[in-house]
Amino acid sequence: HSADRVAEAFGLLGFRGTVSNACASGAAAVGLGCDLIRAGEADVVLAGGVDSLNSVLINGFNCLMLIAPDGCRPFDVDRQGMTVGEGAGVLVLESTEHARARGARVRAEVAGHGASCDAHHATSPHPDGDGLLAAMERALADAGLAPHDVDYVNAHGTGTRDNDLSEGRAMARLFGDRQPAVSSTKAFFGHTMAAAGAIEAIVCLLALEHQAVPPNLGLEQVDPEVQIHPTLSFQASALEVAMSNSLGFGGNNSALVLRRPPPGEEP
Repeated sequence: HSADRVAEAFGLLGFRGTVSNACASGAAAVGLGCDLIRAGEADVVLAGGVDSLNSVLINGFNCLMLIAPDGCRPFDVDRQGMTVGEGAGVLVLESTEHARARGARVRAEVAGHGASCDAHHATSPHPDGDGLLAAMERALADAGLAPHDVDYVNAHGTGTRDNDLSEGRAMARLFGDRQPAVSSTKAFFGHTMAAAGAIEAIVCLLALEHQAVPPNLGLEQVDPEVQIHPTLSFQASALEVAMSNSLGFGGNNSALVLRRPPPGEEP
């Protein structure tokens, strides 16, 4: 059990577990960490995801014909698939009281999280994004926020035909005419599978910290069917709330809502 090995190596006590929600695992782990803190089961939680490249993984996606020969281009009209990556991302989560007591550098607040499993198909997302829409709505309700409060969305954006259509339609349904800035950052480091949700939550944290929206790298012409307008270049922007989306095989969906820390607690 990987979580047990890590805990033993660093002398960590208390609850430990491995979240297996396919490519939504990293985000789901952050959500679980928040629930443990809210329930009083922990003051501090290390939450995130990790995945590594192997021949089984790459050959599996090749068999599904999901790997792009020319690189990942999320939401582009001529996108041909994903780029497989590997990596890890871990966040230190803690209660507000505990962070203040130890004088911690508060980088951002996980204001809310939401999850769903629409079980539409073993590998394909629901074509209209029903599952992701439910996860985003639950995350916003958990945060006590409305769609118009979101300033930036880090999209799952794998560059595959089905994912980008489903995710774009879900966001169009949620945000309507008032769309926030949107970009997928998978063209920078590939699709890191179970690690993606955690890594992209960190991207959102950095976007809030630096008040800037990262670009949707490789995008040349937006597919009109996705019904959203991804950011094409690096842009300075006033950001208070960011959302990170994650979709996984089996209909697993997770959404995280991050918010800038209160005045006086910024890094």
